[in-house]
Amino acid sequence: MFNDIVLRYYRVMSTLHLDKILNPTSIVVIGASGREESPGFKLTRNIVEGSYSGKLFLVNPRYKEILGLTCHRSVTALDDVPDMALILTPPRLLRRALVQCSRKGIRVAMVMSGVEDSAAMHRYAQRLNMRIMGPWCAGLIRPAIGLNATYSRNRIEKGSLAILSQSASLGSAMLDWAETSGVGFSALMSTGEETDISLSDMLDLLAEDWQTKAIIVYVERVPPSRGFLSALSATARLKPVVLMRSAQEGVAYCDALTRTGEVYLSDSTLQAALSRAGVVRIRTFHNLFAAARTLATGIRVKGKRLGIVSNASAPAMIAMDRMHIKHFDLPLIDKATQKALDKALDGQSSGANPVILRSHEKLIEHYLKSIEMMRAMDDIDAILVFFVPDWRNDPKTVAEGLKEARPGKKPLLACWMGDASVQESRDLLGNAGIPTFRTPEGAVDGFDFLHRYLVSQQQLLQLPNPASRKTRALLPPARGLIDTEVAAGQRVLGPQKTRALMKYLDIPVLPAERAETPDEAVSAAIRVGFPVVMKLVSPNISYKAAIVRTQLNIRYEQEVRDAWTKIESRLRERRPEAEFRGVLIEPMHAPENARHLAVSISRDPSFGPVISIGVGGDLTALVNQRAVQLPPLNRFLIDELLQCREVQNYMGSFRHSKAVSTKPVAQVLRQLSELACELPDVFSVDINPLVVSDSGAIAMDIQVVLERSKARKRYAHLAIH
Repeated sequence: MFNDIVLRYYRVMSTLHLDKILNPTSIVVIGASGREESPGFKLTRNIVEGSYSGKLFLVNPRYKEILGLTCHRSVTALDDVPDMALILTPPRLLRRALVQCSRKGIRVAMVMSGVEDSAAMHRYAQRLNMRIMGPWCAGLIRPAIGLNATYSRNRIEKGSLAILSQSASLGSAMLDWAETSGVGFSALMSTGEETDISLSDMLDLLAEDWQTKAIIVYVERVPPSRGFLSALSATARLKPVVLMRSAQEGVAYCDALTRTGEVYLSDSTLQAALSRAGVVRIRTFHNLFAAARTLATGIRVKGKRLGIVSNASAPAMIAMDRMHIKHFDLPLIDKATQKALDKALDGQSSGANPVILRSHEKLIEHYLKSIEMMRAMDDIDAILVFFVPDWRNDPKTVAEGLKEARPGKKPLLACWMGDASVQESRDLLGNAGIPTFRTPEGAVDGFDFLHRYLVSQQQLLQLPNPASRKTRALLPPARGLIDTEVAAGQRVLGPQKTRALMKYLDIPVLPAERAETPDEAVSAAIRVGFPVVMKLVSPNISYKAAIVRTQLNIRYEQEVRDAWTKIESRLRERRPEAEFRGVLIEPMHAPENARHLAVSISRDPSFGPVISIGVGGDLTALVNQRAVQLPPLNRFLIDELLQCREVQNYMGSFRHSKAVSTKPVAQVLRQLSELACELPDVFSVDINPLVVSDSGAIAMDIQVVLERSKARKRYAHLAIH
């Protein structure tokens, strides 16, 4: 449960001495230099030129003075105890610098140079009771105190955005972009190798920083999932967090024993994890700052329905195209409101959303009346105002007029198209708390940021229990079955024991009988009742359909014997070394108006168990888009999974087929969530197809892979609990 996560996070995640990082009253640069091209000189120069409000000490035995400041021979020679040390020494001198810092009483150091063994450095610093950021840390910028402790000479304005980056090079690019764009920051930090002080620690600091209203996080590698997600969720409860990680960096993984051999991408799992943590993920550098600035304004939406007002039709049409891609709604104004609006605008408008204004003489007045009427509509969540410059209306005057509409229960977004002629107007609107964009696509993306923040915050509030209070699952015998099989070294659960496990978990399956001879197969078919299906049983083959397809619609005794012969001969032909243990007889299940889904539990290398759903059966390879979520699940999260566009369309009505209810699917997903939470030794479960019809859902073909969990505590295998 997220509340428990947050409490454990604050209790376990050590932030000892780290308050000195954001607001140090004094700093010592160990390795300061007078050589102009050296890193030590550039760092010292930037701190001096930035008008750092605290006290600056320099240490290097080679110099007596640098940039007019006294340079000391050692840290122990200082007349005061600095809050933080910036270390730029060669690796051979690093231990000596740390020892001097420890003896002086300095407890926090940024190691900005490299080191051969960072883990050994961390262990050594621990013995000295010191906290280390780095090595290869790019430094810190804190505009509020005039601190630029980096190699970059960019002038950074004060603001409310904080940047936390694993990449020093991308951090430098952000600084350069920010200077030309006039973006202000509360703090900029690069964590380096994170041998001690981590992203999670810095998120904790920024969560409590009153100067920071929104946080931008860039990650190249995902830290250990539970601690990182805990830090993200704790921070996202207090202020918006925007995270960027390239989708191409998602790790491809698969398990050779899974029945389809499907290769999974952890990127979709990362997206699900971030949403559960209340974080908005951004995929492009272009949108990174726009998303953070939009969310930092404090405006929020309650849905995905947008109203558009414009003084030209072209930008509104472009915005509509972008909205279609994003699957947003553009509700039409009802006839009564349309009539009232037409009267208020003197008949000089067109459209029922977008509303295109035609009067140049009363443009500001008509903007305000349109906004007022749209705000009164129940089916609009936000209003986007476009302005295209023309010689009859001054952009700044129009912007001043739009400021009057700022107070309201539904947020405003603006797009002042152009550049030089409207820059002052955009600044004016931005300062008034109205997010303003340059292009129609950017404006719709701005609304997308707000909507995704809404969705992520809704998911953050979900605190499901691992086991349902209304469960009908029989967990003790299920655990006993799995423990026995794992102890016996079984990797893939056999078909009959798989069915037993599904029954324990209250997941519907068909009755089945195993037969080891043709005569037994005939007798089993008679008991099950014709028509039946026949499947191969072999412990050496996981994906049996690759060897011989399931024999369907067997209606007579002779067909049973013919099917047996076909299965056995095909196995001997294709896999002569495989053990043939007979066949499995099941009743033929082919309900009318059925849908075939694929639901599964897989094991992500970073986030542990993952539940997914998609189109199944023969269409699995063609429709490979799946919705994923991390367990435990509740009704809200299950509904989110079932709203996956591919699943929603497939389960709906088309041609002569009527829609099929997803209620039985929801029950199966809930039971799979319980299985994933309560049985950590179940590595994966693949149900394909899950046949869904008016009579319910039946798991037809099931593959269960086992692996002894390394988790020592209950639910420790879950990323979220």
